[in-house]
Amino acid sequence: MKVYLDNVSTTSLDPEVRKTYTKLLDDYYCNSDALYDDGVAIYDMQERSRKLIADLLKVRKDEIIFTSGASEANSLAIKGLCLSQKKRKHLITSIYEHSSAYNSFKQLEEEFGFEVTYLNPDENGQITPEAVKEALRDDTLLVSIMQVNNEIGAVNEVDKIAKIVKKHPGTFFHTDITQGLGKTDFDLTDTDMASFSAHKIHGLKGSGVLFRREHVPMIPLISGGQQEYSLRGGTSNALSNIVLAKTLRIALENKDKYQDHLKSLHDRLVKGFDERVHINYDKGLITLVNISTPIQSEVLLNALNEKGIMVSSKSTCGSRKNEPNRTLNAMNIDEDYAIRISMDHSNTEEEIDYFNKNLKEILDKYA
Repeated sequence: MKVYLDNVSTTSLDPEVRKTYTKLLDDYYCNSDALYDDGVAIYDMQERSRKLIADLLKVRKDEIIFTSGASEANSLAIKGLCLSQKKRKHLITSIYEHSSAYNSFKQLEEEFGFEVTYLNPDENGQITPEAVKEALRDDTLLVSIMQVNNEIGAVNEVDKIAKIVKKHPGTFFHTDITQGLGKTDFDLTDTDMASFSAHKIHGLKGSGVLFRREHVPMIPLISGGQQEYSLRGGTSNALSNIVLAKTLRIALENKDKYQDHLKSLHDRLVKGFDERVHINYDKGLITLVNISTPIQSEVLLNALNEKGIMVSSKSTCGSRKNEPNRTLNAMNIDEDYAIRISMDHSNTEEEIDYFNKNLKEILDKYA
């Protein structure tokens, strides 16, 4: 039996998305910037998708930039803005941002002379609006705080943070909504930029969006031609961009549809733990539970893998690097013994029971 409980890392492809994408592959292979009829047809479909995505997010069509995913979108938002500005050099982010955002700030700090304030989560695992307000300075150019942390599932009040930043002249607010999309509510009214990836919401890998308001100054990181309002050069990944509208629509439509099922899975999972399992964090998304056991995470992951159970101990963007886990360290959680379990509406009660049964057997053997 195979049980996939690493949905925070990536998700399976939605059947409707796969069907549409496969159908497009056979007939729509032309360059979307070509001026003959077939190229124009693909371009028109891509622009309809852009409009549909904008409508779903309640923003303008020309504020949607297609990217290869949230990592590129985060990099473009952060570095594209900051490198376009000469005067303001102070930036604010959190210590537990996704690596694509965190390392962008590190690069700006170490290579380009920016000063970065890294906020720590509070006892509830959140980056609070009050902490952001206190850190703001007259020369602050950008605040970037993720909506949902990908290690523990903490949900930040980014709408409130955005309102605070909006009252601070000359400062922009960016948020990575990748982990919260389709799971939590969000409002982009006061947000200047937002990023997300399709593969976290049952879409295609290599597909994402940066929402960027027209007033936000920006230079491209990928130089090229006219694509994406001249902010992202290169031949458009048109078919992925086209099906992203369907991917997002399905995710938003399903946000409330599976809540009872997901709550049931969550409660079943947690109730199945015995005294040897310590819950590190369970205050955020009901789909993500971070735990520790007496067994080192590497040993536990391998033992679970032998039983066909897939979970993770850290973000997969850093799974092959021997780097400290910024999120867990900030929460005083020993990363050597922690694992994260992330569920999806496709998971079943049988799978949760299978996980808990095998976890107990492994603890009996190794603990």
